Amino acid sequence: MCYYNGQKVTRAEFIKLKSLERAVSRYAFLDKGVISGFTDTQVAVIVATPDRTNFDIVQMEWGYIPNYLRNREEVLRMRQGYTDEKTGKWVEGQPQLNAKAENLFVSERSGRRSMFYDAAKNRRCLILSTGYFEWRHIYRRHKKNGKRLKSQDKYPYYVSLPEHEYFFTAAIWNPWTDQDTGEMVNTAAMVTAVGNRLAMWVHNSKRRMPAILNDHLAWRWISEDLTEEEILEIAATQYPYEEMDACPVASDFLGKLDPNEPFAHAKLPAIDLSIEPTDEHQVEVAEVSQQASLF
Repeated sequence: MCYYNGQKVTRAEFIKLKSLERAVSRYAFLDKGVISGFTDTQVAVIVATPDRTNFDIVQMEWGYIPNYLRNREEVLRMRQGYTDEKTGKWVEGQPQLNAKAENLFVSERSGRRSMFYDAAKNRRCLILSTGYFEWRHIYRRHKKNGKRLKSQDKYPYYVSLPEHEYFFTAAIWNPWTDQDTGEMVNTAAMVTAVGNRLAMWVHNSKRRMPAILNDHLAWRWISEDLTEEEILEIAATQYPYEEMDACPVASDFLGKLDPNEPFAHAKLPAIDLSIEPTDEHQVEVAEVSQQASLF
């Protein structure tokens, strides 16, 4: 989830955080309608200055690389998966584009200290976003009896904050060095939280969302010495769904000049934010739904 992020700042003259600002014209890389975490395109990351009195915008590789990986070959195995030499079984890849808020300090799999522990404590940052892309899974109906089938279709949505041209998502970063080549790179992972009601509808397979922070929390995240409890509390932030918008886009949005252009998909059920969705709400309909702004 949250593997596709927009960073196209076209109208704002400044990126502002609290009373601080940076001129957009200084950063030629703030022109990406969509960045895929599965490409080599770097993401714009906001970090505090060393004295923590200001901020800067830098580029980092999207995909956290832990220091125990020795070279790019090991990174590739982690991200894309590999066949275990002992068992012969395929091990699924872990691109580490996201870090779950609840697992910043404790690994979900082992119950031991997480690979993100030191970064969560000491290297917190923000990934700039103008909107992110997420897939909604819709069940098909049986052609004869109309009952819900197990098979699903995926429909992409563009999720944004209508009142804000850009916003900040919690993230962590780590400096990594290839021990074979000497390559040095800073890598980042976006922090994700349990989803609000919007995420329940749109990202209905996992019901998670980026940890979107307001200016106050964003500044605290990158500039203050926080306890583990404070870090986890901020990381678990659910931005109010009433202030968000979700619009379906074309399935081939990655190749579009305007990837977030609205698109009406046939048989796509409408979203009703007055209720929390169940699987029965995520079943295809007979006709094209009205896909205007939902909020």
